[in-house]
Amino acid sequence: MTQAQLAEKVGVQPETISRLERGRRAASLSLLEKIATAFDLHLHELLHLRTGSAKEISLERLMLFAARLSAADIDVVLNVGAEVLDHARRAATAARSATSSLENLTSQVMKSPKT
Repeated sequence: MTQAQLAEKVGVQPETISRLERGRRAASLSLLEKIATAFDLHLHELLHLRTGSAKEISLERLMLFAARLSAADIDVVLNVGAEVLDHARRAATAARSATSSLENLTSQVMKSPKT
């Protein structure tokens, strides 16, 4: 979302959003609530400062995402995610195998006597 789009959604001028981003202006609680709504977030999600390892931050993001879903939707996300991850792992294994085969073939060609 652009600054202009956010400004329109929350009812301020684009320059106001720019000043907020640059730390040149403090936002009122009312404006923060409007910004959170524009991003479909709860106010505490907007204000939450993330610290910790990359895994901890990712787990927190996953929990915040899942908290908005029904149990059935969570099951769908888990099933689809597992399938996508399995496919990605199989593709990576196949790519490593193909690379290894190509390296072996290249090595054999380089070792063979030239005629």
